[in-house]
Formats: sequence, C-alpha cells, structure tokens
Amino acid sequence: MIGATALELRCVPADFAAAISAVEQMKREGVLIDYAIGGAMALVFWTEPVPTFDVDVFVLLPGTSSLIVSLDPIYRWAEANGYVADGEHIIIKNIPVQFIPSHNTLADEAIESAATLDHDGVPVRVIRPEYLIALYLEPSARTAKRLQRVAALQEESVIDASRLESILQRYNLKLP
Repeated sequence: MIGATALELRCVPADFAAAISAVEQMKREGVLIDYAIGGAMALVFWTEPVPTFDVDVFVLLPGTSSLIVSLDPIYRWAEANGYVADGEHIIIKNIPVQFIPSHNTLADEAIESAATLDHDGVPVRVIRPEYLIALYLEPSARTAKRLQRVAALQEESVIDASRLESILQRYNLKLP
C-alpha cells in the first residue's frame, strides 16, 4: 500500500491540508460539485480519532442523474496533476484518498450541509455528526464497527438532538 499507515492518519497529518487543497482545486475546476470529509477521518473533528489508513471524501459529481456513476473524470484529473492511483485510492501528498460518490438523498444532504471547519488555517468541509450517525445507520452500512462510531459520536460529540431526530425520521432510521 502506498501512503500513510493507520497510525500516521490517527492524528491528522500535515499532508492532510495539502490533500484538502487538491480536493478544493478539483471543485474549483468543476471536476466535482461539492465534497465533504466522511468516515473515520471525519471523527477526528467531532470525537476521539480512530485508526484509519485513508481519507473518505464524499462527492457530488456533475452530470450524475443516471444510475451509472463514473469516477473517470477524477482519475483523469489526478493523473494530469501528477497524482497516482492505487486501487480505489488516489494518493495525494502521501495520503490515500477515496472518492465516494453520493449514493442517495441522505448523502446529498450530508455533503450539502457539511460544516466548514479549520485545520491549520485550511478550511475543510466535514460531514456533521448527525449525518455521520445517519449514514452509519443505513442498512447497507450498519456494521458493529459503525455502531461503535455512532455510540462514540453520541457520547463525545455535541449533537444537535432535533437535527438528528429530524434526519432519522425523514430517512426511517433507528438508533440502536
């Protein structure tokens, strides 16, 4: 595996800001409409960090009204800008970045309502904890590991209870 190890990404590495800058450049150039950091890396901003080896970037892509979504424009952009693909990851400044296209309206909302937070002077769009919880509770994502993340977010993060309840009701999701 090229790039960072789980231990290196446990506490946001210096190259994270450079990777986010590359994602922002993709947005400016129209390769993607919008993005938000999700998965384990998002937890770093809301609760205790958990080991991870990559950064999950949820994206809204232009022209994705059909059921078939292609990440080809992202991979072409990466290659044109000197970044290497390694399986499903693009290695940006030594960090494996996985681009995850929005898969439903819940994910769309999570991206669109992301919080813009500061990381060493770099603005970073991060999925809010209420949406992380909802995404973890989707039937296709509801694993023991993700339910542990839900519990951690509920215990250690500032959750907007009314926002969470609204999201769970609208998407017919239940807390464990």
